[in-house]
Amino acid sequence: MEDSKKSQILSMIAKEENPKEKSDLQNEPKTYLNCGCFQLSFGIIFTYLYIILSISLNINNRIIYHVYNFRFNFTLILFQQFFSMILFGYFGPRSKIFTQKAGEISFRDFYKFKFYYLSFGLIFILNLLSSFYGNQLVINVSMFVTLRKLVLVMVFFIDYFLYKKQIRPFTILCIFLITTGTILVGSDDFTADYFGYAVVIINNILTIIYVKFSETFKKRTGVTNLKLLVYNSYMANPILIISIFISGEHTKIMEYFQVKSFEGTYLGFCFFLTLSCSLCIMLNSSLFISNEKNSSLFTQLLSNSKDIIVSVLSYFFLKDNKLTVKIIVGLFISTSGAVLISMKSICENLIINKEKDKKIEGTEMESK
Repeated sequence: MEDSKKSQILSMIAKEENPKEKSDLQNEPKTYLNCGCFQLSFGIIFTYLYIILSISLNINNRIIYHVYNFRFNFTLILFQQFFSMILFGYFGPRSKIFTQKAGEISFRDFYKFKFYYLSFGLIFILNLLSSFYGNQLVINVSMFVTLRKLVLVMVFFIDYFLYKKQIRPFTILCIFLITTGTILVGSDDFTADYFGYAVVIINNILTIIYVKFSETFKKRTGVTNLKLLVYNSYMANPILIISIFISGEHTKIMEYFQVKSFEGTYLGFCFFLTLSCSLCIMLNSSLFISNEKNSSLFTQLLSNSKDIIVSVLSYFFLKDNKLTVKIIVGLFISTSGAVLISMKSICENLIINKEKDKKIEGTEMESK
């Protein structure tokens, strides 16, 4: 009896909101995963999962673009969304967790919030296309990363001035360090890809709309963000097929495979293409859950640490950068900001079970 009572109290405490002062980046009450000697917030788990997946997808896509010379944007997005449709449409209903989280998936359910789903579908495709074009047009990784870092600053200004959110000085300092360090990295190897820069800036604006949409969707509708991904996978496929034929990509793809415009094997190409589709599905899911549990600023702030890793990996594997004093100093400043905010986020989302045991003992003493 005592063991069952203790486990019930422990589960209740694990679901409680963090007793510490709320972070200025917190969006929803926290729930915790019991890892034995400590408990970790589900929100922070999905944020770091998003970071890992984003690093993997970024490197994987650059291999597809520059090693295999596959630059057919509509086709790549179609592969990703087709995989998503198969996963959500066939395997989703067979999963109890999926059905509990997503709820009803039907035309009748879609019609309730059709404006939100259609708007998100349009933003989703435009954001992905601009991201792919920007990644291809801006050859230098450092410049691409520098321009993408502006998303963090733009989200900060929107939250601080437009939404009037209270953001702590420590968070502002980390934003300043990460942004300043990345600008130093990119400024050392400037390339005149002006059209590519314009595309990346457009991509930044669409990314902000995208993350803000996913952050506020549940508040406005009371529906989980998972439905956005499910319905989007159904809507995107026919639109992308039409876009492939209108843009003429279907003929270019046939020429691509006939001539074989890359070195290597088709097996290797299929591997990286399949990996890109799988990573994309997991990436979008973790991003939505992180935005829903935390906030878009919090997700963007922590995810900026991934760009530091991307720059380092690109130097060793893709040979895009040459290490200079500015790059080393910039990486050090950016890393400092990323480490500071990462340590703070972990401290705010980590609970040592010893503290919980004391609370349980105190609760049991009060009950006696």
